Amino acid sequence: MNIKTPERFLSVIEKIKTAAGKNGFEVYAVGGFVRDILLNREPYDLDIMAQKNGSSHDKFDGINLSKLIAAKYGLSQPVVFEKFGTSKLIIDGEEVEFVMPRKEYYDENSRNPDTELGSLEQDALRRDFTVNALFLRLSDFKVLDLTGRGFEDLKDKVLRVTDPANADIIFSQDPLRILRAVRQSLQLGFKIEPETYKAMKNNAARIAIVSPERIRDEFNKIQLEKKPSKAFKMLDDIGLLKEILPEIDKLKNLAQPEKYHSDDVFEHTLKVLDRTPPDLVLRVAALLHDTGKFAAYKNDNGKISFHGHEIKSAEIAQDFLNRYKSPKDFSSLVIAVIKEHMRPKQYSPEWSDAAVRRFVKECGDNFDRIIEFSKADYCKDDNQGEEKLSALIKRIKELKEKKMLCPKGELVSGQELIDYFKKPAGQWVGQAKAKIAEMQIENPKITKEEALKRL
Repeated sequence: MNIKTPERFLSVIEKIKTAAGKNGFEVYAVGGFVRDILLNREPYDLDIMAQKNGSSHDKFDGINLSKLIAAKYGLSQPVVFEKFGTSKLIIDGEEVEFVMPRKEYYDENSRNPDTELGSLEQDALRRDFTVNALFLRLSDFKVLDLTGRGFEDLKDKVLRVTDPANADIIFSQDPLRILRAVRQSLQLGFKIEPETYKAMKNNAARIAIVSPERIRDEFNKIQLEKKPSKAFKMLDDIGLLKEILPEIDKLKNLAQPEKYHSDDVFEHTLKVLDRTPPDLVLRVAALLHDTGKFAAYKNDNGKISFHGHEIKSAEIAQDFLNRYKSPKDFSSLVIAVIKEHMRPKQYSPEWSDAAVRRFVKECGDNFDRIIEFSKADYCKDDNQGEEKLSALIKRIKELKEKKMLCPKGELVSGQELIDYFKKPAGQWVGQAKAKIAEMQIENPKITKEEALKRL
């Protein structure tokens, strides 16, 4: 089998191979790296499994080799995780993880296993799927298929657990593998083998033992795939949607006014998700932007109304982002898109130039995202909405060309205010700045002198 090493990893692998040979180690590239190069995909990272030649294997073989490589090539010392027998070393700008062949033991209430030194066969079987259990021996570039199904499943584009007889145990021990299976199926275009899929369904409720951060990380990767709606439909079928995304599960069969959308809220949400550019802020906003519709109320005519749902959606989204421990800066951007996503639809030619400027200013750095999101949300299903958005974009462009859009930077500094009014610093400075900013919205060409005089 002809193995072509990606250009960016050539020098890295050569250094590992040389140091291993001189110090009596057999080394293997393992996991997704091998799968990806066999599929002619660019791999993201490199994991190396190391084993001392002969019978004197040690659970620190991977760690010891990484230290030898660092010493040989004058690299920074590796970061060592003794409990797991692993280390991480930066080689030529690439982060490489070094591991030992291992077997694992799980506690019923944790997906974090205890590990001990194992054989190559045991290491292959403790992995998730056959296509991820192929080992590339660097001494002769031979690929080992110790599960006996890896090559075949790679050729047939199938995801299958490494030990089919124990599929339920594999997902019960580490239920995060269910999310990984969904993601890799989407990412690679692979089908999930029926018994593997059945075991995923059987263990959906076990996701409760996985930390919010790990679920979030897998969820974010899924969100950035070309067509994430496929994943969310699969999560629904598996029974995982109601476990990790109850806010979205509630949107199923929730009807909308036919005037705007022919789909229920769940189907509309998935369509918007697919139409949104692969920007994580936009994709998360797309998934959560209509969750407030579940809290719809009846108006005086007894009809369901979704008016103002974006505010409720923002509250629900904030709870979701907090639950999965999303960074505050990221959460703020998502919430801003959700809160403002209906504004472009409210545009009318009667808006004053100041109203247009106010809209742009209030959108801030999220302006481009809000416009993109509005295109994805209603322009494909609503001709009137598309006309409004086009007119708004044209109006903003015209104001920008005339240099009559929102000026950047402050017109008057705090110190200038203090000097001009001969007053000590205090709360009034912030209030004065806000007033001047409002003057600029009304007239972007106002001068500093005019603003101070009016103030």
